[in-house]
Amino acid sequence: MLNIEPDQTTKDNLMATLMESRSFKRNKLQWVTFYSSSIATALMFIILCSISAWTLSIAHQINGVVTKSTEILSDVDEMLPILNAICDHENFTKRYGHICSIK
Repeated sequence: MLNIEPDQTTKDNLMATLMESRSFKRNKLQWVTFYSSSIATALMFIILCSISAWTLSIAHQINGVVTKSTEILSDVDEMLPILNAICDHENFTKRYGHICSIK
């Protein structure tokens, strides 16, 4: 039969070869570094999620402000002909001052 699983001596030889290699000796795995980078990554993810949620809430508020300003501007647009008609009357400008510079 074909032996797919390596036996214990092969695993030990592989580990010994890895330990003796120069790159492993120079760059030993520091578990503190691994765990600290994992924690930093998780914290950055939490910070990014909270900033995204905050941005969405502000965008929702801005959408409400834009909707209200659109309603106000449509009301002002409807009132401009009335203001122009009032400004055509000469007594209005004498009584209330010069406000008819809007045209």
